[in-house]
Amino acid sequence: MDAVREYHDLLFAADARAEAEALAEGFRQAGILFDGAPMPSFLRPHFVTRAEWNALRGDGVRLLELAARVARRAFGGDARKLCAWLGTPPEQAEWVAVDPGEPDVVLSRLDAFLTPQGPRYIEINSDAPAGFGYGDAMAEVFRTLPTFQRFARTHTLHYAPCADALIDAVRAATDSRSPTVAIVDWHEVKTRPDQEILRERFEGKGLRCRLADPREAAIVGGRLLFEGAHVDVVYRRVLLTELVERAPEVATFLAAYRWGLAAFVNSFRCHLSEDKAFLAFLTDEAFASLLTADERAFVARVVPWTRKVEERATDHAGEKVDLLPWVVRHREELVLKPAHDYGGRSVFIGEETEPAAWEAAVNAAVSGSWVVQERVPISREPFPVVRDDGRLTLEELYLNANPFYVRGGETGGVTRVSRRAVINVSAGGGGVPTFVVE
Repeated sequence: MDAVREYHDLLFAADARAEAEALAEGFRQAGILFDGAPMPSFLRPHFVTRAEWNALRGDGVRLLELAARVARRAFGGDARKLCAWLGTPPEQAEWVAVDPGEPDVVLSRLDAFLTPQGPRYIEINSDAPAGFGYGDAMAEVFRTLPTFQRFARTHTLHYAPCADALIDAVRAATDSRSPTVAIVDWHEVKTRPDQEILRERFEGKGLRCRLADPREAAIVGGRLLFEGAHVDVVYRRVLLTELVERAPEVATFLAAYRWGLAAFVNSFRCHLSEDKAFLAFLTDEAFASLLTADERAFVARVVPWTRKVEERATDHAGEKVDLLPWVVRHREELVLKPAHDYGGRSVFIGEETEPAAWEAAVNAAVSGSWVVQERVPISREPFPVVRDDGRLTLEELYLNANPFYVRGGETGGVTRVSRRAVINVSAGGGGVPTFVVE
């Protein structure tokens, strides 16, 4: 926090309005756009210590790789049985069960809250994680700001770029010496600029790379094509949930996956270990035999207690509880989430929900696929905000830290910041790069 105060002192001594304009213009020129406008952000990066970053990244890598391994072993390796337990919709389970071989997870992003006891991971995002391009580009733009440059004269700052590791990981997915890569998502998606940044990075490394829409896929001579060009690797940015919702439009793309006509990064199997209900699987005493004693202790330390919402007895803090009545009584300590949704939608934070509405939501959740999770205290920090009249003020905002994962290698991360406890750019939050202050 000393570094934060020093940075803020420099900002108050500077022309903050001009710096905010420079940040927005830098984002615009760098293509850091969301829904056609510069990505919402703030005038200060998120600073963490080396010890905090090592824990955030190291625990995140261990958790993700443990989850992927356990997902392979659960129910004797029968993905359909695990999907049934998770409540995966049948139309998604059909594709998750197709096994193109390991690794199931090459790229991911973890969502964590930093606590005095270390990071607590509330979600794993492996099904088409976004932000790799944004993160690197944001760090580059922040380095150009006058206040950042003044601060860097007296502090050693570190950001680990993601693009090179990501490109190497995608290239390694195929035996082709000169692969053609297709970054596949809907043309109209709001995060298309993130993909455009990465396309430039791929091409800068000498790889052929195109942005493609799954509706444009063709199969000719046993090869997957987009706009007449063969594709060796699909860097998949389109979500499985959206593909199955529009299955008739993308039947050719899905057929190419089933028949193994290109390498897919990530495969649909990644959906198993990233499912919100999978954190319930990892922390449920019923499946403790899949983990060693050391792994169980690790999971208990970094993952909040999570359960599927169902009528059952279960363990909580060493006590046997009747789940549904217990959840209703302990509203203020819990969060209720749909297991198969994204973007922070339909999340009930118990402390912010009226008791009657909470009980109704819990009762309704039994007939769907929902999880209840111990509420982790959400990190809050002061961030500089330039008001419409040009004045610089500090606001206490919520934040979560999002380290990237690329085959376990050294990569950076971003931090999402919001005035609301449900932190998501789609829900009105903003992003800043995460810098280590050595």
